[in-house]
Amino acid sequence: MEQGSNTSNNIMPDMSMNAKDSQEHCLTAKPELLLASKCSFEEMKRKVEINEQSLEELFKKVFQIYKAEEVVLSFNGGKDSTVVLHMLNRFFQKDHNLNRLKILTLFITDPDGFSEIDEFVNDCSKLYNIEMIKMEGTIKEALERMCIERPLTKAVFMGSRRTDPHCQDLKAMQQTDPGWPPLMRINPILDWTCRDVWQYIYVYDVPYCILYQKGFTSIGNKKNTKPNPYLRVIESTTGHVLDYRPAHELLDNDNLERAGRI
Repeated sequence: MEQGSNTSNNIMPDMSMNAKDSQEHCLTAKPELLLASKCSFEEMKRKVEINEQSLEELFKKVFQIYKAEEVVLSFNGGKDSTVVLHMLNRFFQKDHNLNRLKILTLFITDPDGFSEIDEFVNDCSKLYNIEMIKMEGTIKEALERMCIERPLTKAVFMGSRRTDPHCQDLKAMQQTDPGWPPLMRINPILDWTCRDVWQYIYVYDVPYCILYQKGFTSIGNKKNTKPNPYLRVIESTTGHVLDYRPAHELLDNDNLERAGRI
């Protein structure tokens, strides 16, 4: 099957079976595809460590400028912000000034949100040393309220990547636009690719939301998100969609990541 094709007549029974079996468990990534013909595990791990080392320098800079209580992570339960949360947690654990402090985390609730996201976010509250704040509304409204209720807030970590809408010209550290709460926006994985994200998840065995095992690659809410059509498993004789391959199979096609967004 050609990577990214939605017209193939082939069926991948082994991968479909794994997807169904794993739905009953807290997911961690074991995508052998990340290793196939690309590099050994050790080579991939070294690449992940190099990426992480560069971000540690960014984290050091941030926490030289700001105190922990002045920084919040915008966490939506998606794979990108999950990676940022995991990295922040590792950074806090290794820093003697931070290892006893909680990571302040903002989750914006959505009446049309997926229950799987809500469940995963609640699981993260137990997995990581975080203080979870839940607010309604848009990201702008939530940050405005955050700045009122917690006036010490000065910076926000985001899981934004260059391929996200309106992120093409962002910098790793950049002030919010006029009309937004005056915060420093911090984008650690801005220039990461899908492959970078999934390799990090694989190397560190990072738990992630089950929706990614069901063919979702970019998750909004129930009204604007569906499984990515480029991950369909199609029956060869009828053309019926039998299943969806997991998100980590959409590698090196970052331009197709949001194909499931309506």
